[in-house]
Amino acid sequence: MISKVNPSGLEPLYDKKYECLICKQAYKSKKVRSRFVKPERVESDFGPIFKQGDGNNPLLYYVTVCPQCGFSFTEDFSKNIGQTVRKKIQEEISGKIDKNTDYCGVRNIEKAVNTYKLAILFAQLLEERHIVFANLCLRLAWLRRGVANKEEEMRFLQLAASEFEQSFIKSDFNPETTSEIQILYLIGELNRRLGKYNESVRFFTTVVEHPDRSRYRKYVNMAREQWKLAAEEYRAQKGRS
Repeated sequence: MISKVNPSGLEPLYDKKYECLICKQAYKSKKVRSRFVKPERVESDFGPIFKQGDGNNPLLYYVTVCPQCGFSFTEDFSKNIGQTVRKKIQEEISGKIDKNTDYCGVRNIEKAVNTYKLAILFAQLLEERHIVFANLCLRLAWLRRGVANKEEEMRFLQLAASEFEQSFIKSDFNPETTSEIQILYLIGELNRRLGKYNESVRFFTTVVEHPDRSRYRKYVNMAREQWKLAAEEYRAQKGRS
């Protein structure tokens, strides 16, 4: 997959420096410059849709994979990892990773999907926060949507909805980067897409009645619109049954 090059000569992809959280190896991995990120549209769950073959999709590079030990993580992962856990990952998992696959260079959909699955595996070993799993699953659903893989999209939307709800219940997200009202809206919208209309409306109602609604008019307005859509879809479903 070849990324487009700007006439100025500046390439869309650049090398970002990382330090592996497990083996402490320094390495570089590709990221997309924001000026080249041009989705055709952004959907109601914030999922960007890119043209087929557009290599300037940041979802492809959301997960970074250490070329030395294979540890796969995102910026959401906890930075403090105990020595016992680090040793367990190095011995039991990292040694089994196929190091012949280059995840630091240009990625296609298949490579990107593999990085997400690896990150989910490592997040489970680390017993990461629910918000970490939620963000991984949601983005993986978006990737599947981009190639019209409906079954996998719905599977990961379901997982994302569940993890966002647990993140909200346990308050394990960072309010400085993700507001509570945004998470509530997302839970409602993901449930709508899953056909769980009662759950969807319940969370949209919580958004509309939220104490901070005046600060987050964008999400309140979106919740109202999607609430109406959920009601229409529910009525249509009842009409077909």
